[in-house]
Amino acid sequence: MTSTKKVTNRRPKNNVGGLNFGPTSVAEFLAQFWQQKPLLLRRFVDPGSVNTGLESLLSFAQQDDISSRLIRVRKQDWSMQEGPFDALPSLRTKQWTILLQGMDRSLDQAYALRLAFGFLPHARIDDVMISVASAGGGVGAHLDEYDVFLVQGHGQRRWRWGYQSDHRFQTNKPLKLLERFEPQFEAVLEPGDCLYLPPRWAHEGVALSPCSTWSVGFRAPSRQEFLQYFLLEAAESVSGANPRYQDMRLAKTKQAGRIPIALAEQLKQWAMSFRSEQPLVEQALGRFLSEPAANAWFESPAKSLSKRQWLSKALAFGLALHPASRMVYDNKSVWLNGEILARPCPLLRQLADQRYIHANQLKKSLPENMTNALSNAPTKHFDPVTKRQDARECKKTVEFQPLFDSLFGCYQQGSIRFWSEKHS
Repeated sequence: MTSTKKVTNRRPKNNVGGLNFGPTSVAEFLAQFWQQKPLLLRRFVDPGSVNTGLESLLSFAQQDDISSRLIRVRKQDWSMQEGPFDALPSLRTKQWTILLQGMDRSLDQAYALRLAFGFLPHARIDDVMISVASAGGGVGAHLDEYDVFLVQGHGQRRWRWGYQSDHRFQTNKPLKLLERFEPQFEAVLEPGDCLYLPPRWAHEGVALSPCSTWSVGFRAPSRQEFLQYFLLEAAESVSGANPRYQDMRLAKTKQAGRIPIALAEQLKQWAMSFRSEQPLVEQALGRFLSEPAANAWFESPAKSLSKRQWLSKALAFGLALHPASRMVYDNKSVWLNGEILARPCPLLRQLADQRYIHANQLKKSLPENMTNALSNAPTKHFDPVTKRQDARECKKTVEFQPLFDSLFGCYQQGSIRFWSEKHS
């Protein structure tokens, strides 16, 4: 086996949104490393930002809304169980790992880590998975189809990685383990360190002590994944002429089970000539990229608020997307959790970009009399000749009324909630 190179470099700080890329700027990282080659980043995050206790993390494996898997290995004999789990092995027992998917939807520290990657499109971010392992624990040598930042929480983990053309997997295993693994690099990650890996780079991590690894994964839709979604969307929206197959002067057949050639040709022609309209493609694209995780769960607020009460609290605390919400936009539409929300405007673009709106940002976007408009209270009379400012405010109120009706509806559904100072 090729000897591995130990990577031990420590870089001076160059913080970007709380992430330390060393001497490399974000622009340089994206140009030279993203989807191209790995990068070891020492002290990538403050260790205190990923220091949730191991026992606290393990408790999430008991929850129905967290996808969890328990992986054990004994002398190359691998096993995997799906959660939730009533009980787990002791951390003193060696060679086991629990994988907790979508932790950014349930754990504040995981969500804060996800927000730190705001320099990348939200449509590309998948989730933050946390693995908790006892000494010797891991998931074997494998490769992923997506970019991933492997951030070390508690303890130490030794990573080995390399690029190889042999992507064959072992047979009769519960995991996709590589048949052959030829690492070229090796490093031990301490709390706060990170290893970035592009897609299809082989890697293996083994816990040197009970530890946690926080994996920020980025989704890259495949052609088949999107087309399957799009064709379902198109099937519900087929428009245009709708001729029906006809076979006048049909001849008697002796092969009743055989597909008639004319029928087959007509159906093939319809399929091959199908061309979806651009708006339908754009609609499917927005729905696809804003679709929340299958096990995402939104709950209505425990206390019901009137529209006026909601606006008052929004102006005091600001608004934020629920951690499970996905919000994206283009030049024509804004989508939230698989549905069109509204046309783009500065307020919605800001909410989608930041995933929150501070109270002062919200106030700047509001017309002065928005509170009255939202509460359906009578608004004062506007003189279009002598009170131009009032006329502008009235127009602004009319434009914002449907938008804030939509945001209030999202709040009632649980996909948008109040921001608070502790998140700033």
